[in-house]
Amino acid sequence: MVQLSPTPGHHPAPRSARAVPADPVAGLAERLEIGAVGPLLTWYHGRARVELSGRTVGSWLAKTVHLMAEEGIGDGDLVYLPVLADRPLHWVSCCWLLACWWSGARPSVRPGDAAAAELAVSGPDASGTDPAVPLVQCSLEPLAGPCSHPVAGAIDFAEALAMPDETPAASPAPAAEIWLRDQTPLTGQDLADRSRIDEAVLVDAEGLVDPEGLRTPAGRIAELLAGCLLGTGSLVLVESLPGDLTLVELAAQEHARRA
Repeated sequence: MVQLSPTPGHHPAPRSARAVPADPVAGLAERLEIGAVGPLLTWYHGRARVELSGRTVGSWLAKTVHLMAEEGIGDGDLVYLPVLADRPLHWVSCCWLLACWWSGARPSVRPGDAAAAELAVSGPDASGTDPAVPLVQCSLEPLAGPCSHPVAGAIDFAEALAMPDETPAASPAPAAEIWLRDQTPLTGQDLADRSRIDEAVLVDAEGLVDPEGLRTPAGRIAELLAGCLLGTGSLVLVESLPGDLTLVELAAQEHARRA
């Protein structure tokens, strides 16, 4: 499902004539409808490189939404995403954010929402989650393998692999509602008003720093992801550099501009 490759994938030329979708979910739905094979998310962590096309992201989206539905999570439910707060540059974190947007769930990276949430999603380290709240634990291995140190009672995100690939109909929250409970909330309209991105954008931890202090790194990645879905762009997520490459060299290799 997910390609692990040591060499960069092909980034197609942007189709700038494409009309701007109403919101990021509508943009993702368009990509899924055409079966987009170009990259949407490319992730680097040391020598590991995972490239996910729009079609592959759609497969993970479907499986994640089905996993949420099995736990009774959907429209209006609060989902606490420490995985997104802790590892905003991981492709799994982005897929969980998209699944929340698609299903109309209310994602949050606010620690104060830990006890009020209907579901929590963590990485390998589940500290900070509430034991009374159902937990999905993600290994964050390159190919989303099972957790090596599972938390008792947690759902391993690797179980999503057994879920159907058929994408449920999108039911995003209304534009006026909050689509990410960040330190400064992001509404659907805030995301729909983002400038479209029609190219590959390379982003590392430094690129997620908001000079105005309004957004956490999770909020910044949400804005960049929204921009790519409103346009035809893609994100190159760099948690750590491969080998001796610099960011400038990696950006040139991926034909991407830096965020």
